[in-house]
Amino acid sequence: MPDRDESPRAAVRARLRAIVAEGRPGDRLPGERDLANRLGVARMTVRHAMDGLIAEGLLERRHGSGTYVLPRPVVRFLGLTSFSHDMRERGLAPGSRLLAFAEGPADAETATRLRVEPGAGVVTFTRLRSGSGRPMALETTTIPRALVPGLGADDLDGSLYEVLARRYGVVPASATVTIEAELPDAATCGLLDLPPGIGCLRLRMVDRDARGRVIMAADCRYRGDEYHLSASVTDVAIGPAGSREGATSSRPRRDG
Repeated sequence: MPDRDESPRAAVRARLRAIVAEGRPGDRLPGERDLANRLGVARMTVRHAMDGLIAEGLLERRHGSGTYVLPRPVVRFLGLTSFSHDMRERGLAPGSRLLAFAEGPADAETATRLRVEPGAGVVTFTRLRSGSGRPMALETTTIPRALVPGLGADDLDGSLYEVLARRYGVVPASATVTIEAELPDAATCGLLDLPPGIGCLRLRMVDRDARGRVIMAADCRYRGDEYHLSASVTDVAIGPAGSREGATSSRPRRDG
């Protein structure tokens, strides 16, 4: 049986979440006493609910000033969906600016990631992704040229996944991802318009189709002040002495 106090707290947190959703970043919330009267609950219940929203990164408590609405982060669940979808879900217009586009032979490292022969033709491009004009991510993607004959710079102003599916019948079905925090270099800070001291989330990904064929590799940097990552753990096996020997469903969500 759940704690009898859990349901009221969850209900109050949901109602507070709705109040926060109606506000704008920087708005000051009413005081705990006013909120308690408005919601018809004890002040301590409001305090617990606000603590939960602070932990989620939706609110910020400023000593001696009050509690304020924070900008909503883009929450990326580790699944195969697009950057464009992320932006639209947030109410922003997705944008893409091509910074570089090149064709050439795969070097040894690239060939290993793509599982092609060294020297095989590949196409590599870097795009700056934005939401309603605000820089959000820097993505460099490499694809075997044999999979995308005719793909050019003019095809890369929107969702790569949509282009791959519509024109080439190539659909990502799974991926592996490596995630790390990184302090970006000056060039990356300039492109992403990052304030001093703000880091990036760096995701290195390899996408495969339903047959296990590698279709692309990507190196992406997302603003650390705009993105949160979320994943669910599935297929967990219990090993000796209760150890967990499972795997996360680590399919990165992005646009390519």
